[in-house]
Amino acid sequence: MKRISFNPRFVNEAGNDLISGKIHTIRQNYDFWNRFEGQEVELFTWEGKPYYSKQKVFCVKRIISVQKIWYINEKRSGDFYFLFEGQKAKVRTINENNKLLYANDGFQYLDDFFDWFNKGYKTGEMAVLHFTDFKYKEAHV
Repeated sequence: MKRISFNPRFVNEAGNDLISGKIHTIRQNYDFWNRFEGQEVELFTWEGKPYYSKQKVFCVKRIISVQKIWYINEKRSGDFYFLFEGQKAKVRTINENNKLLYANDGFQYLDDFFDWFNKGYKTGEMAVLHFTDFKYKEAHV
């Protein structure tokens, strides 16, 4: 069974599930993750330093669907965008309609979401791994 690592900030207080409201996770490499659609995966955190400590599985989830998304980071302007399949124009994450995307990914504030993706993520194709039946449509973002 495939394992997916999570930052402890996304684990609930009981330590047995994701925090309330986190219904998906966004990961790099759509082609890799698309293979796991419909499969169960183990969610884990590292007990210490990542890759140098034991993995602690805290729950098992089914990846209901994998949705393609493009991440565009315009370092020069400081803006970043997420673009879903079928969209014809860039959508700025600071647009109020995009609150749904960062809230569903477990972030309370847009600034936290921005900081998370602004550190080391490169422009390119990504995957939204949905743990529920929810799926984004062009009107949502």
